[in-house]
Amino acid sequence: MRAVLRWYLIVFGIVCVLIALAHIFIGPSTIIGANTPNATLDGDLRFSMVLFGAYGVACVWAALDLDRRAGVAHLLMLLFFVGGLVRLLTVAYVGWPHWFYIAMIVVEIVTPLVYSPLLSRVTGRPIRDDLVATAQ
Repeated sequence: MRAVLRWYLIVFGIVCVLIALAHIFIGPSTIIGANTPNATLDGDLRFSMVLFGAYGVACVWAALDLDRRAGVAHLLMLLFFVGGLVRLLTVAYVGWPHWFYIAMIVVEIVTPLVYSPLLSRVTGRPIRDDLVATAQ
């Protein structure tokens, strides 16, 4: 199971980096169902994708030593979960997005709820302990 979690996080991180690069270099046309944005939204998207790319790199980095960096992996999963919850703000304020992004909400909420408990079981440490150790 440790190897599965490690490789999952590596592939997950690489996919995040590739998504970020597509949005940075191709632009908003990579967003399914979106209209052409103005320069402000275009710049905002490209800027935030730099952060998403860094998130992907951090996932790969955490996966390379999952036992020692489990707290980082849990924190990254927490951020992904919160990102999914934030997408629900769009639903509340603007309405439902394209079906693909509805599926992404599910992925963003469910993945951390499955991954972190499995990682906790593999390391034999509670999630909280790993997060606290990471913060110190």
